[in-house]
Amino acid sequence: MNPHPAAPRRADPPEPDDPELGERVPELGWPVGVVSERLGIAAPTLRSWDRRHGVGPSLRTAGNHRRYTELDMRRVQLMARLTAQGVPAQSAADSVLGMDARAIADRLAAVGGAIGDGLRDVHDVHGVHDVPGVRGEGAAPVGLGSAVPDDDAVDLVEAIVAAARALDARTMSLLYRQVMRRRDVGRAWVEVFAPALRRVGDLWRDGRLGVQAEHLTSELLQSELRAVVRANRLRVAGRPVVLAGADDEQHHLPLLALEAELARHGVASLFLGPRVPAEALVSALRESRPRAVFLWASLARPSAEPLWRDLGVVDWPLEVVIGGPGWADGIVAPRGPVVLTRVEDFGSAVRALASDPGGLTR
Repeated sequence: MNPHPAAPRRADPPEPDDPELGERVPELGWPVGVVSERLGIAAPTLRSWDRRHGVGPSLRTAGNHRRYTELDMRRVQLMARLTAQGVPAQSAADSVLGMDARAIADRLAAVGGAIGDGLRDVHDVHGVHDVPGVRGEGAAPVGLGSAVPDDDAVDLVEAIVAAARALDARTMSLLYRQVMRRRDVGRAWVEVFAPALRRVGDLWRDGRLGVQAEHLTSELLQSELRAVVRANRLRVAGRPVVLAGADDEQHHLPLLALEAELARHGVASLFLGPRVPAEALVSALRESRPRAVFLWASLARPSAEPLWRDLGVVDWPLEVVIGGPGWADGIVAPRGPVVLTRVEDFGSAVRALASDPGGLTR
């Protein structure tokens, strides 16, 4: 008989993530790039909200990398929806940071549907398409320059994109007006409107936004820009400058933005829009005899521009200002009393077309 009986066998230690014993299951964390993909919010915006407002990742990995939890992502999603409704970013941040998980879920449901709306599996694969009218891979750029946006501009861009997602026309119009109250049309175009259109186009291209959202975003912006022109109608004076797209050009939002900014400076313009045939353009020039014409092209044009031959009938001093990425490098200037000026950004286009009485010096 063994004087030292075996000790009773001890039960195996419980797994540390056994939920029955109340142990916490390790939480999944997501890097900013994945969160950007899942929520459709640009990574610079996420970093801005984290840095400026404290709405960001709360989890740290063993390697000290910051990661978003599912709750963090719902906070971000709610912040995006609140700012899309016109709530200032700091106020939206104060609100979401003061809520617990249940309150965030309830508020998300109240302001825009179920919590999962707008999220997509990170492994989804979408086709790539050409985007009508906005910049994407292979799509026509919205044009006339770019700028490094400030944090306020980034927030406004994402608010416009969120309104586009929700097909919220009222909020989008209010945002457009808010932007133009804070900025002149030129800054609004470069810092907010053009980036928002590109962002909407990128989402459309990736299959994460319907073409109806792109159309709504463009149509409402057209309406607001035309409202600026109407509001300044009594201020404009003098011979109008002509604004037109090249004969194969389908996009005209840059022209509308330019028309609105010129109107603010008292410069009259004759807006002919996109796809103006050469003979129609020359006829308009002969009838109005402007001192300047602006031609927009986002699609590639030949270096030996055929339009210049038609300008041979011009017998008065005329400045032809060209803008957009479609014009060839080293393009040959037309002959006769025509002066060719190429502009690379919105401000340069305004300065080239504005007359001294309008308040700008060329």
